[in-house]
Amino acid sequence: MDIDPSNKVVQLCTDGMSNEFEGKLNESEALFNQAWALASNEFEACIAAHYMARRQLSLADKLKWNLKSFDLANKIEGDGMKNYLPSLCLNVGKSYEDLEQIAEATYYYRLGADYTDTLKENPYVNMIKSGLTEGLKRVGAAVNNNTTLNALIDKWCERKDLKPLSFILPAYVSNLGSHVSKQKLRSALSYLSAAKCLNNEEQQIVEDLIINFCQ
Repeated sequence: MDIDPSNKVVQLCTDGMSNEFEGKLNESEALFNQAWALASNEFEACIAAHYMARRQLSLADKLKWNLKSFDLANKIEGDGMKNYLPSLCLNVGKSYEDLEQIAEATYYYRLGADYTDTLKENPYVNMIKSGLTEGLKRVGAAVNNNTTLNALIDKWCERKDLKPLSFILPAYVSNLGSHVSKQKLRSALSYLSAAKCLNNEEQQIVEDLIINFCQ
């Protein structure tokens, strides 16, 4: 679902952000409140709730509005909201993390990671993926925990072996633990194996890793 810039609720939220950037926080909050009061459907309310969360002073209230935005998004029928769900999950996860509710934060960070599987890569999506990756790290749920692969990467970095790193790092850095992320990492390992640019020991390790990723 595309956001119509001429929509009155969208315009109020845009003006609210402009005021926020200028340090006019009271004016910004008033505009977001207007947007929420004016919202006439679940899509408009979802947008307004997202921005309402920005101006909340308490962590509990910020979580309440982030959850409201996420819940409204899930009530909207069709596939139009899929592009926004990872970002909304990131916001909810961060709110739970700030409240030190780690299990809930981990759930939403992982849910956001799963939602990214359906999205085409672009700078915005990559930014959200990066935020989810960092969130998972902070709550102790990082997915790049394969000690064998980590040790290989450390070796390649230490000796500045750029060729294997060029194969692996894009998929490794963007790995969110989702099915698509795992598939990309396995493909990267397969391409590296096919390139035959490693010594015999490391070649065998990579081939063993590919088998493990297939299981």
